Amino acid sequence: METVAFCEIEKYPQKVLAKHWPNIPIYEDVRELTRDRLILDGVIQYPDNCVRVLDMAGKLKILTQDQVDQSIKMYESGFSYQEIGELWGVSRQSMWETLKNRGVKSRPQLRFGKENHFYRGGEVADTQVHGITERAIQRGALIQEPCETCGANGKMADGRSEVQAHHDDYNKPLEVRWLCQKHHHEWHKSNRPIPRGEAEPVSGVDVLCGGFP
Repeated sequence: METVAFCEIEKYPQKVLAKHWPNIPIYEDVRELTRDRLILDGVIQYPDNCVRVLDMAGKLKILTQDQVDQSIKMYESGFSYQEIGELWGVSRQSMWETLKNRGVKSRPQLRFGKENHFYRGGEVADTQVHGITERAIQRGALIQEPCETCGANGKMADGRSEVQAHHDDYNKPLEVRWLCQKHHHEWHKSNRPIPRGEAEPVSGVDVLCGGFP
């Protein structure tokens, strides 16, 4: 196992670590120690298929290729740079530059009416992703289909569709499966969707562990 960094706030343990591992960087605040921070500092390998962008606060962060691909798909489905940037916590300008550098041509600005109501199912909700799903349905980027498990395609007592858009992965807001309310709830009883922000581990980093030696 190769140690690439330490996180220790106390000064004496820092001295001990620096003595035994003089070339290993030491970070003090665990709240600021992220994968992006390690990549941007050159501590771990910068993946070739990732891009550097600015977040809402003007700080550098990393977007994976999968997130960029999803952003292109969303823009081509009618979403704005602002909406896509907010999904990943990236500034509108950075999102525009990222997509521009990948050959995406900006379209004329379009205005849409208020979002239609669309029931959200599931125990682990991502309000922002569900909002994107609602707008995608309204704009025709997503077409509702019958439940893939039982074929249901009716209405509930309150008039809402009994078929709901389900996400296996909240990092892919336009990739949904259509499930009736019953089978949607059953899925969430024994499964967990991938939260937004979780991604494949960076090559070469397998374990983050704590405890002063």
